[in-house]
Amino acid sequence: MFIGLILAGLICMYFALSINSYRQNQIETKKELRIVQGIAKDISLYKFYHKYGTERMGQVISSAEHLLNAIRNPERQMNKEEIDLHLHKLTWLWLSATPTTEYVALSNSGEINLISSDALRNKFREFNMEQEKLLQFEAIQVRYVDLQLRPFLNSHIDRTTIDTYQKADSLITNHFSSPFKNTSSDLLNNREFANILTDLIFSTKRIMLPYRRMAIVIKEIEEIFTVKYPSIPIVEYNPF
Repeated sequence: MFIGLILAGLICMYFALSINSYRQNQIETKKELRIVQGIAKDISLYKFYHKYGTERMGQVISSAEHLLNAIRNPERQMNKEEIDLHLHKLTWLWLSATPTTEYVALSNSGEINLISSDALRNKFREFNMEQEKLLQFEAIQVRYVDLQLRPFLNSHIDRTTIDTYQKADSLITNHFSSPFKNTSSDLLNNREFANILTDLIFSTKRIMLPYRRMAIVIKEIEEIFTVKYPSIPIVEYNPF
């Protein structure tokens, strides 16, 4: 009888522990879903930033290369409107990286370990590393444009003749007349300007490297979601 009581107690204890373990697993599963849903929202937002960042920086590179080619090949005529538009695009900036990502917050809290998918944890860490690189490159780009390019252009041309603003998912460019004499074509004979263009192309292309790597990582994360978390879609972010 005494042994029976012990066995009954052990059985009750086993069931109690099993119930507690089940409840704990349920809690952790809910936390994981909440975390994964947050990651899905972040990836959706990053995809938007990277899409427009790649397009914007691509236009900066294209305009700088057009102007540099015109300097190297003076026989290729470029009209004033083309020159002004390319000059205008040189100062475009786009900031995609954030100083504190979701990965950092999850790591600091320890909740990153609640993600059951090793592949997702690894890819999210890789994505965070590329974000940190992009943050550094974008900071260098901003400093160069603000401290080197803008002051140079302001001292040589009238930049008030063109204005660009965002309307929905499009950029609208307006042209204005100016009371000042705009000698933008003279820059094509300026050695300092040619050197500035060369540095601008270099720094902007450097930004494109983490963009390309992050695009690959994002695609791999989306594939993980499709297999591991099919009920959590990564929807397209559209602020417009």
